[in-house]
Amino acid sequence: MRWAALAFLALTCLSGCSFSFEWLQMLRAQRAVVGQDFPGAVLILEKIMRERPDRDRSLEAARQGARIAHLMTKNYPLAIEFYRHIILKSEDPEERKSSQRFVAQIYYENLLNYDRAVIEYEKLLKLEHRPEEGFRYRLNLAKAHYNLNNLEQSLLEIDTILSGKLSPEETYEAKVLKASVLVHNKQLADAAGLWESILKEFPERSAKDNVALNLVVCYEELRDFGRAIEILENMKQGYPNPDFLDFRISRLRERKDNQPGAQGWKR
Repeated sequence: MRWAALAFLALTCLSGCSFSFEWLQMLRAQRAVVGQDFPGAVLILEKIMRERPDRDRSLEAARQGARIAHLMTKNYPLAIEFYRHIILKSEDPEERKSSQRFVAQIYYENLLNYDRAVIEYEKLLKLEHRPEEGFRYRLNLAKAHYNLNNLEQSLLEIDTILSGKLSPEETYEAKVLKASVLVHNKQLADAAGLWESILKEFPERSAKDNVALNLVVCYEELRDFGRAIEILENMKQGYPNPDFLDFRISRLRERKDNQPGAQGWKR
C-alpha cells in the first residue's frame, strides 16, 4: 500500500509539472505577443501544439498560433499546420469549417498553390454552407482550374454556378470569368457572344470595368475589324482617355485596309 501511494504521488507530481510547464510556455507566448515578438510567439505555440497534440492546451496554442502565423508573421505553411490541428481536434463544427476555409484561402491567395487549392475547395463544398459561401468556393475552384490551364473543368464549374440562383453581382462575376476562360480556350465566337450579353445585361458595371475592350480583342482576333472599330467608336463618349481609343481605331483601320480583298490591297 505504501509503494502504491508513493507511485500515485509521483505520477501526480509529474502530471502537475507537465501542466505547469505548458502553462509557463503559454505565458511566455503571451508575453512575446505583448512585446510584439510574433515570430518568437509562433515558435513557442508550435512547440506546445506538437509536443502534446492531444491536450486541450495544444488546441488553444493552435488557435492562437494560426492567427499570428496567418495575419502577423505571414508564415503561411505554419498557419496551415495550425489550422489543420484545429480541424482534427476541435469539437466545434463551425470552427473546423472556418479553419478549412482559411486553409483553402491560403493555398489559393497567398501560396498560389492551385493544385492544393482545388483539393481544399472541393472539401469545403462537401460541407454544409450558405449559398453565398458555396458561390465563392466554387468560383475560386473554377479560377484555380483556370490558373492550372484545366479550361474545360473550369467551364464546367462555372456552368454549375450559373445553373443556380444567383444575385446580379454573382451572375456578373461568373459570366465575366466564363468569357475570360472561353477566350483563353480559343472559343472566340462564344466569348464574343457572352461579352455582348454582359454589356447589355450590366451596362454600368461593364462601363466601369471596360468590358467593351475585351470584346474588341475578340473581334480583332476574329478579324472582324469593322465590328471592333464600331465598338471603340461607341466608347468615345465619356471615356477618360479618348486618344487611346483613337490610336486603337487607327491601327484597326490599317489592318482592315490591308486585308486580302480590301480596296487598295496589292498581292
